Amino acid sequence: MLKRVAASAALVALVVAPANAEMRVAELGEVYESYNDCFAVTESGALAPDALVAKGWQRASMSDSKGKAIGDGPIIFGNPERAPIIMLSALEGDGVCVVIARIKNSKAFDQFKSAWGDQLPKPDKNGQITFFAEGRAVQMAPTGSKQKPSLRLVVGTRMESN
Repeated sequence: MLKRVAASAALVALVVAPANAEMRVAELGEVYESYNDCFAVTESGALAPDALVAKGWQRASMSDSKGKAIGDGPIIFGNPERAPIIMLSALEGDGVCVVIARIKNSKAFDQFKSAWGDQLPKPDKNGQITFFAEGRAVQMAPTGSKQKPSLRLVVGTRMESN
């Protein structure tokens, strides 16, 4: 599961990089609410996009530079009440729910992770923190650039306990 979360996070980083430049800055409360929405989507052990829709999220449609719809693009959801976006690795089955949010500055990442107190493991060499919460693998990472910092949260589907 941890390898799947890491692989999905890497793929999402590649897809979202250009879009991140256009995102508005999110308040940390919005990021935390969006993170909690990923827990609702992954609760059953399979991705449940309807849980996002029930919380006000809408699936984005993708189009090319000429406005033609692209059917097999990333699965992106936006919420008109919040700045972050959410991406899903699939529409069903196991997978990951990813929150991408532009943040005010790099200190905002430290403020966000302070919500866990000193309960989080140390970050890896890239600043990524991977842990388990409520039966799910979670990865938190600072992303973006110094000029446009962002935060990525990846939540895997619930894992069965033995």
